[in-house]
Amino acid sequence: MKEQLVKRLGELGITPAPEDEGLLKSMLKGAKRRLLAETGQYELPGALKPTMLDMAAGEYLQFRQSIGRLDGFDCDPAIRQMSQGDTSITYAIATEKKSPLDALIARLTTPPEAIITQWRRVRW
Repeated sequence: MKEQLVKRLGELGITPAPEDEGLLKSMLKGAKRRLLAETGQYELPGALKPTMLDMAAGEYLQFRQSIGRLDGFDCDPAIRQMSQGDTSITYAIATEKKSPLDALIARLTTPPEAIITQWRRVRW
């Protein structure tokens, strides 16, 4: 599964560092545990494996962003207003709008409810 996660991150434009192998395995385990907990399954259905990969990829991106080691994405705040005469620049603040990276992370880490409910079962 780790190789598939590396491939998925490659599709997003990220090449994980070799020292992140343990981190990637941890992200996969966490995503699997979360899906099993949310669905009530004892074994992860094969149809949920792409969802698990997306969740693990999102967690990896979020972790790397939080420690400031995410290359390839512009994480700086966007400029909301700019003037040239006497140079006035106003930056967008984080509460105004999510950055594209934050939106991607939210999309990856939060699978659609329809996918989860399709596999949900009650444990006795």
